[in-house]
Amino acid sequence: MSFHKADFATRFQTMGDPAESAYDQVYPKSHKLGLNRPGFSMRGMTAAQRYTPDRMFRDRFVECMGCGRDDTLKIKDEKIEALKQWRMLGPVYLFVWSSKRSLYWEEPLEDWLIALAEHGVPGEFTNDSKTFRGLNVSHFPGSPNQP
Repeated sequence: MSFHKADFATRFQTMGDPAESAYDQVYPKSHKLGLNRPGFSMRGMTAAQRYTPDRMFRDRFVECMGCGRDDTLKIKDEKIEALKQWRMLGPVYLFVWSSKRSLYWEEPLEDWLIALAEHGVPGEFTNDSKTFRGLNVSHFPGSPNQP
């Protein structure tokens, strides 16, 4: 069964893994930082704790995300706010992987925020009713790269 056709519980088991693997291929010496489906409940954690960036490199924190078959990055509004808090500790970048295209984009959070403000489309996830901003690949900041 295709990833996009699976139920949320099934998708959750590998969600984010392809993007993190692509990042590790590009930057094999980065430090793994974020939570990856921990063995405890994340209820009661602050958003900044739940959305700890996935990787840390010597000069930045990096959140790895993937975009779907529809070429759209969907980023929760609460994740955006949490990543803004992480900027107080150091620069934050988004690394966005497209499995469909085998390409990635990596730009500072500020560039993504500008693109989301100009071209982001509001939406709501059906599994948890959390709001997000959708950004089509045609509006991603920067140029795509190959791993």
